Amino acid sequence: MTKKVLIVDDSIQWQKIWGEMLGGKIEVISAYSIKEARGKFADNPDVDAIVMDACVPGDEPTTPPLVIEFRKTYKGPIVAISSLPEYQKILMHVGCDHSADKNTMPEYLLNFLGL
Repeated sequence: MTKKVLIVDDSIQWQKIWGEMLGGKIEVISAYSIKEARGKFADNPDVDAIVMDACVPGDEPTTPPLVIEFRKTYKGPIVAISSLPEYQKILMHVGCDHSADKNTMPEYLLNFLGL
């Protein structure tokens, strides 16, 4: 059975890179905004993991409330990603279980999911 992961990041470039790296191994569900992330999560509550960027969109953390919202019903792993370690820490504080930088996230996710 293919693992399914929701990736919340507003960068088209990153989403494309991750989709290519993870394609065939994981079903990637991409969300480019908080609103889109809510909709895709509602449609796919059975995801095996969520990958959450801190700033969607912009340069300041906007997703901590989304992590808190998802944590009300989602008990699976949420991976904090950000180019800035301090933003990863913010996401970890509000409910993410793991953190990875954007460059190593695909490898980390595959290892984490046992693939």
